[in-house]
Amino acid sequence: MTKVSHTTRVNVPKTPPHISINRVMIADLPGVPMDEGVRGHTACDLLSTEALVRYAREKAPALGVPAEWLSDDHSVPVRVGLPRLVADRLESPCAEERAAAAAIGRRLGRNLGHILLVLHRGDAVNRLARAEWHDGDWDRWAAVRCVWLGGGLVTGLLGELVAREARHYLGETGQAGQITIEVSERPDAMGLLGASRFLPADTRQALSLDCGSTLVKRACVTLIGGCLVDVQSYQPLPVPWDLTGPDHFPGPGDMPARRALGRRVLAFVSEVIAQTLAESESDGHAQGSEVMLSVATYVRGGRLLGSGPYAQMGCLARDVRPLLAEATSQLTGRSLSIHPIHDGTAAAALHAGTPNAVVLVLGTALAVGFPPPLASHLRPLALIKRP
Repeated sequence: MTKVSHTTRVNVPKTPPHISINRVMIADLPGVPMDEGVRGHTACDLLSTEALVRYAREKAPALGVPAEWLSDDHSVPVRVGLPRLVADRLESPCAEERAAAAAIGRRLGRNLGHILLVLHRGDAVNRLARAEWHDGDWDRWAAVRCVWLGGGLVTGLLGELVAREARHYLGETGQAGQITIEVSERPDAMGLLGASRFLPADTRQALSLDCGSTLVKRACVTLIGGCLVDVQSYQPLPVPWDLTGPDHFPGPGDMPARRALGRRVLAFVSEVIAQTLAESESDGHAQGSEVMLSVATYVRGGRLLGSGPYAQMGCLARDVRPLLAEATSQLTGRSLSIHPIHDGTAAAALHAGTPNAVVLVLGTALAVGFPPPLASHLRPLALIKRP
């Protein structure tokens, strides 16, 4: 029998579920003009793939959205294709398409500005709508001076437009210069790269996966002298809708159904790791035994917390690392150490050492992370040779 490794040499920060801003309510901004359609909505309502899809469908004729995308909410072409289509239309030779795409980018950017202002000001009306936060949580956001953006919604020109419009809105409200908003240098790979910074110093090669609710991004990373020097990326894999769609989530008290979903998610993640390992070996990479697993849920050691699809694996065991290692070993015959990390926390590690900063990853939902101080257990980033 293959020996299964699930001991950890990785110092992964604990990320509590309550830091999420998806349910932050834009109740009001007293004394500040607010755009129509913002008040009374949550951050996730206003700044997510679902929001972009909704805005794109409003402008479907002008954008030239394929007819089959107008009725299908759940397919990967819609969840991945529509954001890319909007970004591409910003460079369209057709003026009508460019104008429609720009209007969507401006709306998303101004929505971001409203969200940041709610968090920065901490008005009483918005605090009342976020009962699980204490004064310390609001104080942390009041101290933020730098916002880095990442994720599938802010790649290319669309990301630049979103950041610019958020800055414009803050300027209109008298907050110009109070908060800088920039798109990260690698917005599409923040989870992969940030998670890799937590690998043990003696690692030579490892797998790094970023498990989102729409796609799993995958790579084999190479380190020399403890520095991350090379990333070989592989084609992202779609996440089946029957695993991630909220309509498929059982109620919190239905433990048999939750465990059944957890087993399906465990099988899916194990199969993705096995496929990535096979692809890396076929490319001639002498892949080691470490796997960094950035996941769209909250992590405390090997315990998965929260309510998303990946959190359902937490119904199977308090520590999912042995389960993942065993399931992957059965598929590969290899002994692997698998290290889950919250996706926002992983992304924030890319900007370690930036004070009073926050990282927001815009995708199916919003992931948030606060950059940690620079520390010896974080692998330095050297030369990234591949996209």
